[in-house]
Amino acid sequence: MRPVTTGLRALGVVAVSTMIALAAPHAAGAAGPQGGGSNGGGHGKPKPAPQVPVAGVESWGFNDSGQLGDGTLVTRPSAVSAAVPDEVRDVEAGGRFSLALLHNGTVKAWGSNSDGQLGDGTTINRPIPGSVPNVRGVKALAAGGAHSLALLANGTVLAWGDNARGQLGDGTVDDRTAPVAVTGLAGLKVVGIAAGSQFSLALLADGTLRAWGDNRSGQLGTGAVSPAPQTTPVTVSGLAGAKVKQVDAGDSHALAVLGNGTVRGWGENSRGQVGNGTASNTPVPTPTPVVGLTGVKIVNAGGFSSLAIGVNGRVKGWGANGDGQLGDGTTVTPRPNPVDAIGLTGVVDISTAGSGASLDGGFTVAISNGVIKAWGDNSSGQVGIGFTGFDPVLTPATVVTGLDKPKDVSVGFQFALAT
Repeated sequence: MRPVTTGLRALGVVAVSTMIALAAPHAAGAAGPQGGGSNGGGHGKPKPAPQVPVAGVESWGFNDSGQLGDGTLVTRPSAVSAAVPDEVRDVEAGGRFSLALLHNGTVKAWGSNSDGQLGDGTTINRPIPGSVPNVRGVKALAAGGAHSLALLANGTVLAWGDNARGQLGDGTVDDRTAPVAVTGLAGLKVVGIAAGSQFSLALLADGTLRAWGDNRSGQLGTGAVSPAPQTTPVTVSGLAGAKVKQVDAGDSHALAVLGNGTVRGWGENSRGQVGNGTASNTPVPTPTPVVGLTGVKIVNAGGFSSLAIGVNGRVKGWGANGDGQLGDGTTVTPRPNPVDAIGLTGVVDISTAGSGASLDGGFTVAISNGVIKAWGDNSSGQVGIGFTGFDPVLTPATVVTGLDKPKDVSVGFQFALAT
């Protein structure tokens, strides 16, 4: 549950969130500054061929379904390496499963597969990453509660996994163990995708949004709440004249950054996660301004929490905060108005998720000044500091990994991924 953007995401940057960023492939082997007419090889030697940037996957936390990808079902309070080729562009954590986008445009998947969310044609859990067959040319991924989305270079959006609420967008409520095309997007230029618990979003090049799936909390942003699944994409309303630059989906709410740096939220608001200054069991079915937020670059929607990274590299959060996942140093919850995360600067990527113990629980992982930081619920070692504990971690702690320059983080149900 990671956000998506219309532009190139800076190295080091989802959503919730998430975040899925519609980024062009990172520059391969960019040469450093040269002077004096050197060919870069020295002494007349040919210049070495550019190398594809390499980055493995590290994971930690809960591992009951093999979602850490290390071939075991052992919970890990410290980072371990997932068995993924060292050519990873992006990682996405779903409920209890994981996805990785490789530089060659193919996808690896592992973990829980109860609804076919790994896309391999089966419902067998996989503790070792395997390829999603016949899926190539992928530009962006999104992982929901138990469903997956892939945006192809040709603009097609594929979906697979749980479809009980129509979140695959193929006009049915049938689960799919292999990818199918989302209908109703032909001729539209899709530039990004996001997946919530049981709903999905597509960002178009013109700055409008399409949504499909569960709408019982108004998370499709159509201005109404509906008990029936929405099995094909519909237009998110209330955004006339505003161009969305980036979007993310949480459990049952969504966030969007507009071109002017302000943020809109909609959907479930029981913990103030929409950010309109109240916390109420009454859904907010139309995109509504998040109070007091300007200069926002990226948003991330977690279970019942919301986060925003400003252009200044600082973070604000609102919604559920029972484990201090908003980073304000307290467990005051809910927080219906954005509060400052303390001790964080230079943040380029962030991801938060609920803990499952309560609607107010959760944890967060971020990349701050090139270092992975984590805080909040640590009951399954998901903060990644070497031990588990019932007391939440309220101050950002450093996660030790084998990654030289981490560029992407994503969290699921009590586990985290980084590349």
